[in-house]
Amino acid sequence: MKKSLLIPLALFLVLTLVFLWGVTFYPWDAALPSGDSLQPPSASHWLGTDNLGVDVFAQISAGFFRSMGIGVMTALCTFLLGGGLGTAAGLLGGWVDHTIGLLIQIFLSIPQLPVMIVLGAFLGQNTWNVIWILCLFSWAPVAKVMRAKTRSVCHRPYVAMAKVYGGGLWYLIRTHLAGDLLPLLSVNALGVVGKSILQESSLAFLGLSDPLARSWGLMIARATQFPGIYRTPFWLWWLMAPVGAMVVSTLLLRLMVQAIQLPKS
Repeated sequence: MKKSLLIPLALFLVLTLVFLWGVTFYPWDAALPSGDSLQPPSASHWLGTDNLGVDVFAQISAGFFRSMGIGVMTALCTFLLGGGLGTAAGLLGGWVDHTIGLLIQIFLSIPQLPVMIVLGAFLGQNTWNVIWILCLFSWAPVAKVMRAKTRSVCHRPYVAMAKVYGGGLWYLIRTHLAGDLLPLLSVNALGVVGKSILQESSLAFLGLSDPLARSWGLMIARATQFPGIYRTPFWLWWLMAPVGAMVVSTLLLRLMVQAIQLPKS
């Protein structure tokens, strides 16, 4: 395994184990008050408490697995929808290619955040609604990459010869395309996880996600709405903790994707 991949992967696993401790063995609940209001970090409350006395570390730990769950579900949707449509467009060509290519261009040209806000307000504050909205705007970039890669592979001489000698669609995919397309599709799907975390946090910050869920975006929104937060030391743990968790998580995911995409030396 490449060193450039090993380091962020190891750090991400450590981060996951720390937050796993936070939702399993950590003594405080992410939804119930467990101390005084706005308690600073201590041995009892590792990252202090918020204005309701709820432990911040417990909330961040729960928010990590919520964000990762939404990111993984969005990546799975992208893997299936973006990968399937992009491969079909590049492999079948003709009107199928033109139709899917037009859909890709339409979704790539739509301003994502404003439309996400409108859809989130219209569909309601539900976790599954957030996942569907993120899927709607995540498949097109992956489909574009997969379409171009499939067309490139299909123009290789040995693939053209396989078609001439009667190679069927499934045979071409299984024998000649899967080895080139699956790694590329997997890396692009992994990249969607980090992007989905930021998008879900943005929707939660704007109040368009589940208000009862433990979300980093919701934590940041509640902290910034607290009167005089920046004239007190409260922001050091109540605001910076979820911001730091979000930045570190997405950065490590991005470093892993970049390391996988680097050519082997």
